[in-house]
Amino acid sequence: MTAEIIQTILDALRNRRKVALVTLCSTDGSTPRKAGAKMLVFPEGNIMGTIGGGSLEYQAIQKALTVLDTGQAVYCTCNLDDLGMVCGGRGTVYIECFGGEI
Repeated sequence: MTAEIIQTILDALRNRRKVALVTLCSTDGSTPRKAGAKMLVFPEGNIMGTIGGGSLEYQAIQKALTVLDTGQAVYCTCNLDDLGMVCGGRGTVYIECFGGEI
């Protein structure tokens, strides 16, 4: 995990702001990034870092926004096979929420 991501999570905790950490746990087939890639998602939909862009990242951002609303961590698979592209694959992500009001 990069120092910038760690510092941003610490800032969110100090300021009681929510941020979601998305970690790419595993991949199957062709995906832009491999396991271990991380990004942060903020309640406004802004991100820091990347898990590869495109549909995989879009799906993960949408799920992260739900996690920010509910506060419940999720482990889910984002499927690229349904897009009809040559570079189809799947990425499994773990999304957890940090910060917010205590």
